[in-house]
Amino acid sequence: MPEQESLFVVKRTILDPKHPTGLSFNITLPATFTDLQAAKAEAKALLSKEGYDTDFFTPYKAKSDPSDWKYGDGVIVFAKAPSGEVFKVEIDTVQNSAGLQSDASGKVQQPLYHVLQTLIEYNDDRSGSERYTIVEGTYTDRRHASDQALRVLLDTDMKREDFVEYDEYTDGTEGPFGPDVIVHAVKEGGENVLVSVVADH
Repeated sequence: MPEQESLFVVKRTILDPKHPTGLSFNITLPATFTDLQAAKAEAKALLSKEGYDTDFFTPYKAKSDPSDWKYGDGVIVFAKAPSGEVFKVEIDTVQNSAGLQSDASGKVQQPLYHVLQTLIEYNDDRSGSERYTIVEGTYTDRRHASDQALRVLLDTDMKREDFVEYDEYTDGTEGPFGPDVIVHAVKEGGENVLVSVVADH
């Protein structure tokens, strides 16, 4: 299959507002494609593949008519469990900067490492459930992905000093935000940003 300019990363998040230890936010990136239609097909089938009975969810919505869709642009499946957990299956589009190639089905088969940026709007919701995660880039090497993660928030217009708080976790020890988080920063308005490196599963 020829190399494509874009990668389509399937992203599954589970938000559990009633978790015993406080809000739980779980994200996995199970598959990456060079073909958008193949990525959409995978996204729609994902919860069933993971062993969930889709009849168990109320509601369970799969995107078919974009004009009537109210769950967000990149969201392909939105579902809610009776226990209150919210499931979303989305597709994030990133540049194929590594020149990755896919198999005949459009799926990239080699192990990948994704750089994610998560914005947490504590001002809108003190629980932290109001959060958005986007894939910033996809790489074949963890070290390269970690290097890129350190650059995500910093550019010619934005320096470390421009944040109220800016912490890096690069020495191999796990920080307070979990083993995947490389950077935690706080903006002037109170918005928290996490930059992490997550391997595909």
